[in-house]
Amino acid sequence: MTLRITSFIIFALISIQLFSQTIGTGEAGFNDNNPTKLDKPIRFSPYKNNSFLFVDFNNYAIRKVDHKGKVTTLFGGPDKKGFKDGKTNDAFFDGIHGVAYDKKNDIIYTASASNNIVRRITNNNGEFSVETIAGTPQQKGFNDGNAKKAKFNSLHQILINKDGSILVLDIGNAKIRKIYNGKVSSMVGKDSISPIKVDWKYPIDMAFDGSDIVICDAGNASIYRFTPGKKIKKLQLDKEIKMPHGITSDNNGTLYIADMGANTIYKIVNDHAVTKIKATSLNDFDNLNKPAAVMIFNNILWVADLYNHQIKQQKL
Repeated sequence: MTLRITSFIIFALISIQLFSQTIGTGEAGFNDNNPTKLDKPIRFSPYKNNSFLFVDFNNYAIRKVDHKGKVTTLFGGPDKKGFKDGKTNDAFFDGIHGVAYDKKNDIIYTASASNNIVRRITNNNGEFSVETIAGTPQQKGFNDGNAKKAKFNSLHQILINKDGSILVLDIGNAKIRKIYNGKVSSMVGKDSISPIKVDWKYPIDMAFDGSDIVICDAGNASIYRFTPGKKIKKLQLDKEIKMPHGITSDNNGTLYIADMGANTIYKIVNDHAVTKIKATSLNDFDNLNKPAAVMIFNNILWVADLYNHQIKQQKL
């Protein structure tokens, strides 16, 4: 009995330490641990082995956080700005605004706002290789069709669909576009050729909520719910939001928003009721500086606090 109680106390202490953890010193820099330094963390993705990925924007890097809060840079770095495919030690990156993980095939995907491309990073016994799979490198524009000849204009998020297709949020073209079997197509957007039309101004982030996709439009200060192939609607919220920059879902209909304009994290229930997530004694959500992204992972709400160069959390 004593051993069980002791084990429970140890587990509880470890849990409290994890829940109260802030990753990053608050000073911009590039260092994995002791001390950990970040430079504008901007997007998240769940990863394998109870860890998650984040985009470290000004370090041109994808970095991993494990269950103990330890940070490991997988690829990229402050000396890796530019464009070049190949082994990750030699590859260059720029303007990474989206990251997603295909757990079925152990593949990481990134979306670049500067290089206007989607890239696939494969893992061969711990050695990563980078390949551009869609977009015309360092050229912006619009063109569907063959993925290698397609053109994008400032990609800001990427999701992996259940059918294996890749969905990207193309801000400059105000569209969600799909990459599947080597082809790019438009799913929803502002222009007349999109099969489903919506009056977007600056759609900047998206997330799955069940089979739907929820999108925040920073330009219109609005949230949208998209049912692929069927319809899209603007949510009628009971509270004004200023500049939604990040969005996530608990996949049961409750949404969480990083409002960069208000330096606030909001919870949206039933696509209508908006409440502020208050700071606790274990976090400083009242001192956010341009929160850029949110993610629910292991029943914890994670926030990318862009200008504080930190990742913060709160247990749900």
